[in-house]
Amino acid sequence: MQKVQSYLYPNRVILIADLAGFNVENTIVYAKTVKIYNGIDNTIQFDIQNADQKRLDLTQYNSLEMNVMDVNSNPLSNSPYQLSLTATKGLATVKIPQEDLDELTDQYLTYSITAADSAGNDFILYTDSRFSAVGSIQLIGNAMPKFRDDVVYDRFQGEINFMGNVINHTSAIPCKFYEAEATTLMDTVIDMTDFIGTIYVEATKDSTISVESFRDADQLASITYSTKTTTTLPLSNLTVTGYNYIRVSWVYPNISPYNFTNTNPYGTVDKVTVSY
Repeated sequence: MQKVQSYLYPNRVILIADLAGFNVENTIVYAKTVKIYNGIDNTIQFDIQNADQKRLDLTQYNSLEMNVMDVNSNPLSNSPYQLSLTATKGLATVKIPQEDLDELTDQYLTYSITAADSAGNDFILYTDSRFSAVGSIQLIGNAMPKFRDDVVYDRFQGEINFMGNVINHTSAIPCKFYEAEATTLMDTVIDMTDFIGTIYVEATKDSTISVESFRDADQLASITYSTKTTTTLPLSNLTVTGYNYIRVSWVYPNISPYNFTNTNPYGTVDKVTVSY
């Protein structure tokens, strides 16, 4: 039998509010590197002490803020973050929401903590006993599953077939990404207004897209509306294993667009949303 141990303890960092008369015994020589992760809300706990390594009464401060910067020194979208006091003297926590980390890859962030008293004076807290006010946070991105954002296509290309009817297409939608990770299933949602005609999904194994890529494409799904239909059409779990690109196409009934009046009597496809 294999046994795996895991540990649950606070992600705690010691901060020093004032180094005046600091006791040289048991000094904090190096700032601790904090580890946080993509895909979850990360809570960090700060143990704020004075020069005698005793916890401070944090109610003396009007505010405690944490500034977090990415590798390019740009602040995270909701930085600075307000620290929340706990029931334990000297301990405060802060939460970095997952939304602020979604667009970041693995990297080292930097942070600083500032405090303000009732008189309006600002203080910076030190992360070690050598007057270092800047700490380090390691952002790790492989601890949680990665989910890709939905992609919306609302601009379409048209071509005229041999019968003189316009066929509309989305642009080519990739089934593989920069890490060459193959997608096996895709969900497509199609929004339409007063639509009459046929909507279909086609797929190609071509590795590059050209005008010929979809000439002999495989059709993964098809549905025809003979009366005006306003709906959201879900096409779920389309199997795209082995394909490199798909696209969503639709064609109006077999009546030439040259017979249209000033308005299109066959409605519109408004947008196509693709989920991986």
